[in-house]
Amino acid sequence: MLLANRRPLAARLILMLLAMAILVLGYQWGNQYQRRHAEPPTISGVLLRPPLAAPEFALEDALGRPFDRARLGADWTLLAFGSLADASGQRALQRLIETRNRLADRPEIAGALRLVLVDGGADRARARDFSRLSPALDIVSGPPEARAPLAALGDDTDAGSAPILVFAPRARLLAILPGTAAGAILAADLAALHAAAPALLAETP
Repeated sequence: MLLANRRPLAARLILMLLAMAILVLGYQWGNQYQRRHAEPPTISGVLLRPPLAAPEFALEDALGRPFDRARLGADWTLLAFGSLADASGQRALQRLIETRNRLADRPEIAGALRLVLVDGGADRARARDFSRLSPALDIVSGPPEARAPLAALGDDTDAGSAPILVFAPRARLLAILPGTAAGAILAADLAALHAAAPALLAETP
């Protein structure tokens, strides 16, 4: 003979809700623990832990509009250095565009990716012509003292191999990638950084 459940319905509902809450909290805690203790991504460049806040700077884009730290804030940004007046800048520009094209099958990354070339040549007419290559592209310039805060993060134009800086949203410098790497490698690096971003950006001081 079965015994009747003598607990009131309200008490049973409370116990069920408590059990569900414990399960949800346990899942969330486990997920956060796994993210925090996951291995950092392997990339071809240098991963910055914790990420660095971008410095204040004041440049202008190809249309003469101000381009400053706030313009880095909303999206992921690949930033390269070079002069469009010579082959180094044109190669850097080609590498940026190739990297974004390689992410065409990852619209969640490519759609939020800005490309920025800091042009040491400062020829605005030439910059306007090249900026038509991609709607995601900004070619910015300014005198050496205006470029200096960004250049201090890794400009190596004298060697013809200026690195590429990866800024995550809120203008946080997350990685420095080799400027000589092929677009396919840079795209793979960016995809790895994007996947690990919740854990990496949580380390921001």
